[in-house]
Amino acid sequence: MNAKLKIMALSLMCAFSMGAMAQAEKQKEVKDYASKVGDMAIGVNFNPVAAAQGSSPLSFSTVGQFLYGTDTVDGIIGSAESKPHQMFILAQQPMVSISYKYQLKEHMAFTASDGFSGGYITYREYVDDDKALALNPMAEDQVADAINLNYTGGGITAGLEFSAGKNLRFVGGFGLIYSFGGGDVSFNYGNQITALNQHPTTMEKIDKNINEFASSGCTWMDYGRPLYQKNVGISQGIGIYANLGIEWFFMKNVSLGATVDLTPIMVAFQPQTYTVYEGYDKYNNKVAQYNDLVSPGSSYLLYGTDNIGVNISFHYYF
Repeated sequence: MNAKLKIMALSLMCAFSMGAMAQAEKQKEVKDYASKVGDMAIGVNFNPVAAAQGSSPLSFSTVGQFLYGTDTVDGIIGSAESKPHQMFILAQQPMVSISYKYQLKEHMAFTASDGFSGGYITYREYVDDDKALALNPMAEDQVADAINLNYTGGGITAGLEFSAGKNLRFVGGFGLIYSFGGGDVSFNYGNQITALNQHPTTMEKIDKNINEFASSGCTWMDYGRPLYQKNVGISQGIGIYANLGIEWFFMKNVSLGATVDLTPIMVAFQPQTYTVYEGYDKYNNKVAQYNDLVSPGSSYLLYGTDNIGVNISFHYYF
């Protein structure tokens, strides 16, 4: 009897052991969340370095302190160095971008991302109403000047990513990055230029020394104020990026990632920039416009290890 009990007990133990092993193997299979060959993923990338640098339409509104410098003497721009130069607008890797992955091999995937930013910002200030003051020196009427800033930019990447490991992967990759940016600045004034008021009251951010404009080559206009400034086309850049980091599959079809991104080389091109001014034509006695080419266009080559960023990503595989 004891022998039969021992045999039964041994049989039960073997059955439980085999069942436990099968369950463990099943659980092991379930916990292997890593993507397989042929899997695709859609995700979101967040670049906190771009966020810290203010890579957004809002940062464009402070470039050059609204086109001009802030060094003024009695409300007038004090030097020729304050004259606006080229609008240098080039989007880097966006703060937030949509990403795509396709698992080509067990440890190799094609990756791409696309992100953009833009905005239209209107800045206004009150200034004295010149017409009201001319009629009544004690008048307190005011009108508004406005600066309108329009910006659009973005970036696209495409490359390969290599990995090692399963649920917690060590990843690294390289590829191409293309960025672009463009925009313009326009101005609206409450006080109009007339024969009797050739230098109307304008907000301090815009007003400038009357002799400075004449020195730019326009001899028939003693004073001019900008109507708009824009680029002839968009700024463009192309470069090579590399990254290194981890990707963690914490549940089925879902992963979190973090990488350090480096752009060791980038070539960029900036189009022509021009400004249109308005003023009073003293020879023809009428309000006229003057087109001033601010910059013929520029290009630059960036290289080094200081062009760095961080990418935090969230992906869903299907």
